[in-house]
Amino acid sequence: MKLNVDAHLWCLGTYAERYVPGGYYDALDVDEQLEIMSKIDGLTGLFTFYPLPPLPEDADKLVKKLDNYGLKVSNLAMEVWGDRKWKHGSFSTTEKNIRKEAIKMFKEGIDFAKEVNANSVLLWPAHDGFDYPFQVDYREGWKNLVETIREIAEYDPSVKIALEAKSKDPRQKQYVSDSAKALTLINDIGRDNVGAALDVGHSLMAGENLAESLCLLDSHDKLVQIHLNENYKDADPDMIFGTINFWELLEFFYYLNKTDFKGWSSIDIIAAREDRESALKLGVDLIWKLKDMADKLSAKSDIIDKNLKDYKFTDNMQLIKDIIFK
Repeated sequence: MKLNVDAHLWCLGTYAERYVPGGYYDALDVDEQLEIMSKIDGLTGLFTFYPLPPLPEDADKLVKKLDNYGLKVSNLAMEVWGDRKWKHGSFSTTEKNIRKEAIKMFKEGIDFAKEVNANSVLLWPAHDGFDYPFQVDYREGWKNLVETIREIAEYDPSVKIALEAKSKDPRQKQYVSDSAKALTLINDIGRDNVGAALDVGHSLMAGENLAESLCLLDSHDKLVQIHLNENYKDADPDMIFGTINFWELLEFFYYLNKTDFKGWSSIDIIAAREDRESALKLGVDLIWKLKDMADKLSAKSDIIDKNLKDYKFTDNMQLIKDIIFK
């Protein structure tokens, strides 16, 4: 695999919450955010949202602006969750006019993604789900998901669509709640350019094993994006990557080294109370440190993999301990 690290502007945002609606810091303007990113070694891309404000809406102007800071557009996230009109879902809703609006926005975003040479387009069905029994028609909801996303994918088969799973939040139950259901939906859509975004925090919250989910998506050749953040497996607070679940993250990178993934690994954190610049830098540093440790393990993969085949867990842990804790 080739490690390419990007981040989005929200990593340096203000993070309003219901207890402190104004957030804990004053807002930074775009140039201040980009200046901070430009000074962080190992960070080379900007995960850009569409529609684009406060960034330039002209493709050439956006590319030039980011180039001035040593950055490039990595992926494009279609923002179809931040308005009340999406409350019943963007892709599964029975409201045909809302589904048409989502399709229209995606088609415009796909055109823009090609203009700025983005690697892929993110599709997160944030409000596509339910909160109560007897609230939705599950068959119709899934049918609408499949048909709506298929129409989006068919607009330009050369553009990769990354489907992001999440078990809950903002809905209590999401239709696309884990990696396996993402693969089921991808299979039902049946278009080669539709794959998955593996969000580490979402995977942890869903009770998945990170390396196993990675292998599942990769074995079907459906790994398009990786999102890097952390949590305690009970919610999705987008904590700094590399700070909580060390062994699972190390195993994740060990197996990532076995793939030919060349897409972007996106820092997707919220530093509500921490210094935002320091938090983002720490996240980038820990990503590269975990990659370095995984590289050292990969150099001994013949022994590690033989121990895996023979179920010799303690032998592996003794070896790994000696390699990374010298």
